[in-house]
Amino acid sequence: MTPEVAVWHDVECGRYEADLPLWKELASEAQTTLDIGAGTGRVALRLAYDGHAVTALDIDGDLLAVLTERATESGLAVPTITADATDFTVERPFDLIAVPMQTVQLLPARDGFFASVRRALAPGGRLAIAIATELEAYDGAPPLPAPDIGHDGGWTFISQPVAIRVDDHKASIERVRQRVGPDQERITTEDLIELAVVTPGQLAEEAAQHGLEAEELRHIPETLEHVASQVVLFRG
Repeated sequence: MTPEVAVWHDVECGRYEADLPLWKELASEAQTTLDIGAGTGRVALRLAYDGHAVTALDIDGDLLAVLTERATESGLAVPTITADATDFTVERPFDLIAVPMQTVQLLPARDGFFASVRRALAPGGRLAIAIATELEAYDGAPPLPAPDIGHDGGWTFISQPVAIRVDDHKASIERVRQRVGPDQERITTEDLIELAVVTPGQLAEEAAQHGLEAEELRHIPETLEHVASQVVLFRG
């Protein structure tokens, strides 16, 4: 059975595809790519399947273990690095560092992140950071959004968003998670994700302090299940 943390990651994040064309486009212009916040491989495995040289970095070794298993099953080679995105080193620099799906907004502080990225980026390389800038508050009144649902080991995993609370500093996304067993046993837990509120301009100012120049802003439109996002591109 897949580790529970990996199942929830797949259920809540794994089916998002709206950003994949952009990551593939950027990877096609690079010799090597580092995927930060790679999880179980939503982006990294797609890039590797298309023939790109990609390395996956995540703080959670269980997620990377699942990524490695899936890569091996598909005959792909995807090196992994288990490390905190706010403090990491790499053996060789990368032409592209991709930070998909609001990963940067989960970080407690970004100065260490930008310092680490600057060390890991090849001269003239690109950094691409996705952020959600259009999160709207939702108080949990019906109708609720459709839940995310997945299956593993005979269990059904249901993740139901119930509220989004937004202030000047963060957006708090509240979910109720349910695991339903083969005998209909239900295990219910609550989950909270906090995303820092950040603008492309803020990222540009912070990155500039580490010698990274903002050069382009790309837009990923909303889908039925996910809000729109902005991808800020930097040059090292």
